[in-house]
Amino acid sequence: MDVQKWCKNCSEISYFRQIIPNTLSFDDYYTTKYCIHYFIKQGCELCNERTSLLSEHIPDRYQTSSGWVKSTLNERHIAILYLPWWDNYGTCIICSRELKYINPELETYSQKWCPYCFIIYTGCRYCLTTNIIFGITGQSQCKKCKRVSFINIDTTNTASGNYIIDEFLASTRINNNSQCLIAKYTVNTKLNPLSVYKFIRNFYVRKQIIEWIPFSQFKNVNITKHFLNELKSLYHCYDADDSIIRCYGVSQNPLTKDYLLIMDYAKGGNLSDYLQKYFVKITWAEKIKILTDFSYGLQIIHKNNFIHRDIHSGNILLSNLWKNEMLKQIHCWQIGDLGLSQPASNTLSNNEIYGVIPYVAPEIFKGAAFSKESDIYSLGMVMWEITTGCKPFANVKHDINLIYQIIDGKRPEITNDTPECFANLMKKCWNSDPLKRPTIYEVRNSAVKWCQLTYDWVYSGIPFIKHVDSADLIEAMEQAEKERLELIRSEKLGPKSIEKSHPNAIFTSRALSSFISRPLAINSTTTISFNLKKEYITIEYEFDIDNIQSSAQNVCNSHRQNAIISRPLSKLISIGTENSSRKRNIAELKIGTRNNRKHFKTDN
Repeated sequence: MDVQKWCKNCSEISYFRQIIPNTLSFDDYYTTKYCIHYFIKQGCELCNERTSLLSEHIPDRYQTSSGWVKSTLNERHIAILYLPWWDNYGTCIICSRELKYINPELETYSQKWCPYCFIIYTGCRYCLTTNIIFGITGQSQCKKCKRVSFINIDTTNTASGNYIIDEFLASTRINNNSQCLIAKYTVNTKLNPLSVYKFIRNFYVRKQIIEWIPFSQFKNVNITKHFLNELKSLYHCYDADDSIIRCYGVSQNPLTKDYLLIMDYAKGGNLSDYLQKYFVKITWAEKIKILTDFSYGLQIIHKNNFIHRDIHSGNILLSNLWKNEMLKQIHCWQIGDLGLSQPASNTLSNNEIYGVIPYVAPEIFKGAAFSKESDIYSLGMVMWEITTGCKPFANVKHDINLIYQIIDGKRPEITNDTPECFANLMKKCWNSDPLKRPTIYEVRNSAVKWCQLTYDWVYSGIPFIKHVDSADLIEAMEQAEKERLELIRSEKLGPKSIEKSHPNAIFTSRALSSFISRPLAINSTTTISFNLKKEYITIEYEFDIDNIQSSAQNVCNSHRQNAIISRPLSKLISIGTENSSRKRNIAELKIGTRNNRKHFKTDN
């Protein structure tokens, strides 16, 4: 066969048995277009053919294959891809990050790995073949000569030392479905062997990877299930549209031993504080934009079949996000604090009850389990707070009497400037019958439609999601804005217009087990469960993520506390039970990392 008719890639593989950097084929450029331009008319006889001539004309058969091996991290089975050539590429197939040599001091440069994706690239120097292992394992065997090479990866900076956390972190990197697809792909002998790179890049689907970001070395520290709940929920509910506060990784404070979640820092604070500070300037157009933003976050949570269980204005956060396609920074309302969230399939009636009384659905006080419908009730209360700038039932004591009134149908009074369409949706959300409440998709669709009718949206140049042609709705929005301004001028609307907040109106999440009506048999069980309830504390730190090790001490010494503390409610009702509580600490840390900021959440 005339070798001069082959392109550079195929020549390298057939004669030098390697792929060198900058020629790896992630797309069709090198395997088709490059060859056609290189040979003008004829093209490469190997790459430009649908069937693999490499397999037909080379005795060693350049056909890829696959196998399975047990991971040393969590004993799950992970895939191995056997390449019949020496892969000398310097970046990871999945994330394009630079690969690290596993043992550079031993001058054994045949083993590389990606610390981010946990993918190992190990070669046989005798046979010039490569094994790509999609996970961490202790050894690799050449498929041709059967030589075994041992793999010793230092996971000090990638593992916490806590089995529960490490098991979860590893699970965010291992995608069994994608690995099965790769294994099946290698069976097809008619495909160009080089196209396996493109296939892996396109079809190795993974969600957000959560990393271990070390402060120091530590072991044997207990974690609470609330902390792990939030970690898992943030992972499963993560989306690329920034509707939920992003979690980057996990670490631990070396002095207090608190575990940390490294998260985006919401510079704009929470919705409650925002309304208190800027309510007079917030137009109806912006109110609808707020609803549109955070309803999408709840839609993502429900889409992933999770329930938030603790929706209130303190958990809705304002972030400044850069949108590359728009080349500008925009404000976005995101949902945070998923520590109490649970899969929707968890419908046990005795699951733990935390919350803020005015935002908790009435059926919960009667012993029902949290549900997507109870999330919608909470959303309805946030909608009312957006219209008034005030917290619901702030002027009364939050005790058993308020709960009885909520069960009996008591709801906050709707303001005169509220558009009828907004008021009707709000009342549907807080309907006493959960089955009569709208789904999050119905709420979101309504919010998007109204958003399209506002002046800011219409003249922003953003195309409509759906066709909207309703003069009545436009007129209603314009009238609502006029009435809002008039009520503001007369001081009949806004935080300053209501009477002073009651000293026993508590707007932080707290244990509500004492208020739940249950059969005696269940009540005795839940009493034990709620003995482990915790308080929430928010702490804010200055922190430099680019210098983690050197600044660990400064982080702990320079923090300033801005706390929201919750107290158990067991003493408010005499049931003959005593609930002790431990503190659950949630900390937010500002992290200076170029133009982005992140915050930490911690848990004892």
